Amino acid sequence: MFYIIRSYRQSWLLLVPAVAAALFVYLKENVDDWPDFLDDSVATVVAAATGLLAFILSLNLNTALTRNADGNANFNAFCGDVLAFGMFVCGLTVDDDKEEEKFEVVKNNIRDLLLAAPQVCKWTFREGVDVDLIPVRLKGRTSNGQRMSEKLYERNKKMYCLLKEYYDIGAMEAVMLALGNEMQNLTAMNNFGDDNAFHTALIGKWENIYSSYGTLGNIFGYNHPVVLDWLLNICLGLYLILMPYGLVEAKYHAIWLSFVVAYFFLGLYIVAGQIANPFVSSNPNGTAQFATVGAAAEATQKAVESLFQKDRAIGLDDIDCSTPMQNIDMAELPGRPSGMATLSREKRIEMGTDKIKY
Repeated sequence: MFYIIRSYRQSWLLLVPAVAAALFVYLKENVDDWPDFLDDSVATVVAAATGLLAFILSLNLNTALTRNADGNANFNAFCGDVLAFGMFVCGLTVDDDKEEEKFEVVKNNIRDLLLAAPQVCKWTFREGVDVDLIPVRLKGRTSNGQRMSEKLYERNKKMYCLLKEYYDIGAMEAVMLALGNEMQNLTAMNNFGDDNAFHTALIGKWENIYSSYGTLGNIFGYNHPVVLDWLLNICLGLYLILMPYGLVEAKYHAIWLSFVVAYFFLGLYIVAGQIANPFVSSNPNGTAQFATVGAAAEATQKAVESLFQKDRAIGLDDIDCSTPMQNIDMAELPGRPSGMATLSREKRIEMGTDKIKY
């Protein structure tokens, strides 16, 4: 209930039918020549509007739920493609000492671009992207839930300048352009062969990311015609004004009765408008009212950061399970992202290592 009321920009309309009910009751009791012949006519109009609005608002809510589910599903697919690209890059090795340094530079650039991608995608569909504020690592949160994060310009000045230069083609497009350039730098290395198989594999990973982003663009790039929004708003407004007239026989009890009835219809309208956008910001310290993409974006960043940190500190080919790891600062290695733990609970996936037989 309070979620509806907290939407102040629209919930104030709940007062309109309550005030209208008080006015209608007062007029019918104090105006001798009040046109009572309007009673049946207004009741007919309200009855017709009730059925019509119930159908339209329910349909609108169903559309919003579908849009929210599709948005979350496709954003999760986007994050999965980003993580898969990072896994592919971490699986690469360079045996030539001369190219090792160059490979590490390219690898770090790809890491930072992959860290930026989930937040850039999220903000593209929220309010727009400010390149100066792109976060690549979450440091923590303040007492009121505000993010404390390391920005792209603080970690990788070169990639920041590249995104800044090509921002006019779109923030996410600039990220993909920079990622494509780093892919070309990888392909130019002789260690990965002279054939096109390696380059084709990289392009496939790149296309998967951009395809998921394009699907999100198709879903949230479409807006309902303004004329339909105006029609629904006008119909709902007239209903909130006329509906209390049918409750005047309850005297001044019509005030709270009108408020309750208006809550049902206006609540459907407000909820549908809110949940249709899974990219909307939410209070990190409060209980989530509906599914948003914020947790998935942070979980992906933590997973990518953990992937590259462990690859640098341990390496995929140097793990020895028979002896404990030495000379590794475990404090620098982040634990499993909370989003992955949530996924394991929802999908009933065992993600621990205690049951693995070596």
